[in-house]
Amino acid sequence: METISAYQFFQAWLDTVQNRKCDLLKLWRQPKDYTYYIKGSDNSVMEEVAQRLNLQCYPLDYYSIDTILYKPEDKTPGIKHNTNWFRDIRVAFEHENYFHSGLYQEVSHLLITHCDLKVLVSYPDDEQDAIAQLQYLHHIISGTRQSKVISDNESFLIIWGYESDFEWEGYIYHQDDWKRIVCVQHKEDKKYINY
Repeated sequence: METISAYQFFQAWLDTVQNRKCDLLKLWRQPKDYTYYIKGSDNSVMEEVAQRLNLQCYPLDYYSIDTILYKPEDKTPGIKHNTNWFRDIRVAFEHENYFHSGLYQEVSHLLITHCDLKVLVSYPDDEQDAIAQLQYLHHIISGTRQSKVISDNESFLIIWGYESDFEWEGYIYHQDDWKRIVCVQHKEDKKYINY
């Protein structure tokens, strides 16, 4: 069974946010509207990310997970029509506008969620804050029994967003440190390349 990689998710994220750059920048400093546009609206960023990954999106909190991405066969069979229960999750997604509000809570929640890929998106004030937070979150993940599996499967992705240059950085958990995903857009073919 094919799983969605951190690289695939990050690529889908980048493609989607680049398509919506003007809208996102208009809403960036309006946390409630921005969050709704990322994960709550019918035309949300996460809906488009899911489409790019050939997945379905459940944008409402599911057991307090902001958004889950799934395949139709992941839904629990034989239940009432118009109810949503899942027996499998491909991607668990947490979005936090407020970088200093306790990202450890989001990471802890993702760590106890069984899924192929765990993703957290947030917005550091500066590089120093981002580095300090990555070190702390690495410490949290590395102290779990599943840290080696998460590292081997590259199944925990953190994305930082910066308003000033509309820049996005991806970090994949590895046991020794975070692995940074850097993407550069080729002008000729409009594709991103991972280094």
